[in-house]
Amino acid sequence: MENEAARAQLQFHKAAITGIVTTVGGQCINFAEEGEKYGLDENEISRLQRAIGLDRRQVVAGSETTVDLCEASAKRLLAGLGVDPHSVSALIMVTQSPDYAAPSSATTLQNRLGLPITSMAFDMRLGCSGFIYGLSVAFSLVEAGLEKVLLCVGDVSSRFVDTNDHSIAPIMGDAGAAILIERRESKSFFQLYSDGSGDRALMIPNSGLRHLPQDDGKPAFMTMDGAAVFNFTLQRVPGMVDDILKYAGVSSDDVDYFVLHQPNKYILKNIQKRLKISEEKLPMSTQSMYGNQNSASIPGTISGFLASEYQDKKMTSLFAGFGIGLSWGACVLETNKIFAPSPFYYSGKQ
Repeated sequence: MENEAARAQLQFHKAAITGIVTTVGGQCINFAEEGEKYGLDENEISRLQRAIGLDRRQVVAGSETTVDLCEASAKRLLAGLGVDPHSVSALIMVTQSPDYAAPSSATTLQNRLGLPITSMAFDMRLGCSGFIYGLSVAFSLVEAGLEKVLLCVGDVSSRFVDTNDHSIAPIMGDAGAAILIERRESKSFFQLYSDGSGDRALMIPNSGLRHLPQDDGKPAFMTMDGAAVFNFTLQRVPGMVDDILKYAGVSSDDVDYFVLHQPNKYILKNIQKRLKISEEKLPMSTQSMYGNQNSASIPGTISGFLASEYQDKKMTSLFAGFGIGLSWGACVLETNKIFAPSPFYYSGKQ
């Protein structure tokens, strides 16, 4: 990595994750059936299933939003931990698919969850790196004196992609996760990066004040330069993982799991090979079962594939998120028998 004069790296000693709950969209879409709609033959479908790991994905069935999914997760999280909502001092909402441009979705969620008016609530507009960024802010607030911070992350991505675009629509899944961060003695290390020169690689044109949908009659759908995203990932992520390990003073052998953002299996396999990490330590199947969950993919991977491990053991983990922005970040932290049930499937009003 570059030797920047200024560097966004943080250490914490009094904040820890105590619970993670993920809720996914209740509708399952099978890629084989979807591929036929796009005019792909059996060989093409089979090739994409093998190469990228496309199999199925979970999306919302109707007009549900990220707030709905995060509300369901947060209620189960607080109930499962026996936490009174009035004891939560802050709520952070990380999403690219808010209910409205204004007001913030966090304040809507604060009211729905029954958090006190003495709590703070705010949004962060980030995607694939959003869990790491949001977690760093939550840890900062707890380190500064708050007792409990609720972090909600996720997207209803199926609603901001063109369903006829076979390059991106079959990748996306819908999920909302809730994570509780509490004041506990625990070590953690964060590094965060950004490069706006690559902002066109993944973007939603016609979605803000720079260009409104009515300006040129085009809908606000996500576009992706797949080659640019792939090159960025392989250029930045392995070096970032090496850097955060050095910063935390640990080796890859000390890490129980490397839980990375889950864009697709092909990208993750390439990262795994470059880092020489065993497949057992780097889960890669989230996108194949649930779709790309954007900022919820790291907690979604824990919920989907590692729930019993995180519930039963003290763990050292390396989390890394990377993508739209361009933005990327990683952390090394400890957890100790957290509340981490398997994913829930959204089926309407919870």
